[in-house]
Amino acid sequence: MDYATLHVIDANCPWVRSLAEAMPSGWRIRHYRIYNPLWLPRGWRDVRRLFRTRRINDSIEEIYLVIPGWRRLNRISSAILSAFLPPLRASDPSEHTILFAFPFYSAVADRVRRISPSTRLAYWAHDAFAYYGFPPGYIEEHENRIISLCHLRFAMAPQLLRDYADRYPEFPFHLLHDAVSQDFLGKDGCSMPKELTRIHKLGGPVVGCVGQINGTYDWDLLETASSNNPNTQFVFIGNLIEEGETTARIRQFFSRPNVHWLGRIGHEALPPFLHGFDISLNPLANTPHNHRRDPLRIYDYLTTNSPILSPDLDGVRMHQDHVTLFPDSAALIEALGRYPEPLSSEQIQKRRDYISGHTWSQRASQFCTAIGE
Repeated sequence: MDYATLHVIDANCPWVRSLAEAMPSGWRIRHYRIYNPLWLPRGWRDVRRLFRTRRINDSIEEIYLVIPGWRRLNRISSAILSAFLPPLRASDPSEHTILFAFPFYSAVADRVRRISPSTRLAYWAHDAFAYYGFPPGYIEEHENRIISLCHLRFAMAPQLLRDYADRYPEFPFHLLHDAVSQDFLGKDGCSMPKELTRIHKLGGPVVGCVGQINGTYDWDLLETASSNNPNTQFVFIGNLIEEGETTARIRQFFSRPNVHWLGRIGHEALPPFLHGFDISLNPLANTPHNHRRDPLRIYDYLTTNSPILSPDLDGVRMHQDHVTLFPDSAALIEALGRYPEPLSSEQIQKRRDYISGHTWSQRASQFCTAIGE
């Protein structure tokens, strides 16, 4: 395809933007960053950017939109978003592809199909949205609609793919995993950030974790591991998602002397921190939701030389030759009490070869192949 525009709705999640921005030369990318007015990422500083296009480079642009809400005011929100969709006014709609990254845009998909039927529509289930805390039946209602309207459907995790195969046997899904940024490869020689240098000076191994911090973590495991290993330093990087009583428990955990929360660090700035971990930890709890996820942190950890420890989750098993999986929390807690043997040069090379086959460019190629078919 010599020319096409990919509209990403919405592009708030960094992994969704990573997929789009890895599209081959010739594609133009239009990111739609959609927020409730109370949740603009930079507060009032973002108001001046609303409802207008901001060009990132020659092929990528983004537009910030504020909508009143998707649960109670879905129709109004859909109308606002639709007003900014060029495919609905294009002379050749077939040059446009719309990638929906959440199910509650089903009314937008319906409008596009009615007004511009030659525009290609794709849906990417990059998480198990039924576990997001919406009212019962809300996600299912919108997925039933958007899945039937889209020409292409993708699921990020194997168990999620199996769920959709059972629910929608008439609508085939492609497996489209998470991936790693090409920029993360070959960074093992980078200097350690001063924050980690200070923590290493406290003594003991440094166990690191990156990613959004919330109730999906196994906090029983982390509290026990921290208590049993007072000389081990536990480092967390990421946003703390406020979740009521869970947040209070997390903040109390972060006050421990051998626990260090460094806050949010931009994803592109993570490699030096990742390479400063002695052990990389995936602390997700063993739950039905987490079995339907494809943790981005695992791909990032695989660019380092440190041992990777994780509970035995369905979405992590594909990496089992390079990640140590544990059947239960007790086994993982015991492993954190023992300093793992460093990886051999042969293991490191195998890991390098493996993760180089899981870049966003390759995922974008899979996406394009599905479009071509």
